[in-house]
Amino acid sequence: MVALSVQGFIDTHVHSGPAPFRRIGDTIEIAQWCAEAGMSGIVIKSHFEATIAKVYHARKEVPELPIFSGVALNVGVGGINPGAVEQALKQDARFVWMPTIDSANHRRVFGSDGAFGSVGSLSYGTTSKYQPDGYTVLNGARLTDEAKDVVDLVCAHNAVLATGHLEAKEIMALVEHAIAKRVKKIVITHPEMYVPDLDIKTQVELAQQGCFMEYCAVNCMPMFHCVTPEEFKEAIDAVTPEKSIIATDSGQPFSPKTPELFRIFAQSLYERGVSLDAIAQMAIKNPASLLGIESRNDYVVTSDANVGLPVFRREG
Repeated sequence: MVALSVQGFIDTHVHSGPAPFRRIGDTIEIAQWCAEAGMSGIVIKSHFEATIAKVYHARKEVPELPIFSGVALNVGVGGINPGAVEQALKQDARFVWMPTIDSANHRRVFGSDGAFGSVGSLSYGTTSKYQPDGYTVLNGARLTDEAKDVVDLVCAHNAVLATGHLEAKEIMALVEHAIAKRVKKIVITHPEMYVPDLDIKTQVELAQQGCFMEYCAVNCMPMFHCVTPEEFKEAIDAVTPEKSIIATDSGQPFSPKTPELFRIFAQSLYERGVSLDAIAQMAIKNPASLLGIESRNDYVVTSDANVGLPVFRREG
C-alpha cells in the first residue's frame, strides 16, 4: 500500500483569516502547518482584499516556506480595477483573480442571500449595495476596457491570470484576449465547481489553448460535494496532467487543515488510478512553473513506500 505525503507540494489556492468568512486559521498558522508538512509553497487568496500584507507578515514568521500573494477583483478592491491590480503587482503579487463572490455569475448561481447559499460559515450577509448586480468582464459580447487593462498589466508583470467565478462565455472571451496579448500563465479557477461549472469538452478546449485547469479539493468535500474523485480523474485524463493543477481552496472551518486536505485529495486521486507521476506534475511541477519557483527536480517519486512513509521525498 502506498501512503502519500505532501512533501514538495505547492498549493495555489489557500484562504486565511482574518476575513468576513470564518476561517480555520490565520495566514501565519496555515503557513506553519504547511511548512511542518514539508510543502514547498502556498498562494494566499482573499475574496475581500489583496493579500500582500498577510503574506508579508507570514513570510517573517515562517521564512522557510515560500508564500505568495494575489488580488481578487471584488468589491473590496473596487471590482475590475486596473489601479488595484497595478499596485498589487508592483508589490510582487503573483495571482490576479477575476471577480469571485462578487461576480455577476456567482450572484446568479448562489443568489443574493449569503455568499455561498446554504453554507452558513461562508456567508457574511446580503449582496453588497455597492455592486448589487455583480461584476462582469463583458460589455455585450466584448471584453470591457477595464478587463483589457487588467490583462495588459498581468502580461507586463508575467503574473498569473486566474478566471475566478466568471461564467463560461466570459472565460472564453477573457482567454481569447489574453492569449492574443501573449499572457503566458492562465489558470481556470476550479472549473468543476458550481461557478463556473465547465463541462469537460470546454475544459479540454481551454487546455489546448494553453490554460491550466485548477482542480480544488474542497469541491469533493461534504459541504460542497460538486464532484467525486472519479469525476476529477475523468477530467484530468481528458485535460492531461500537463495542463492540470491540484490545489485545496482550503481555509473553511468544515474542512481539514491545508496539508491534510491536500494529502487526502492526492491520496483519493491516487486510489482512483491517477499515477504518482501525474500527481507530482499537478501538485509540484506545474505550480512551480507558474510561480517561478526554482525547479523542484530534487523531489522524486517513489512507489515502494510503506504505510506512513512519504511517497514524495527530497533526494539527499
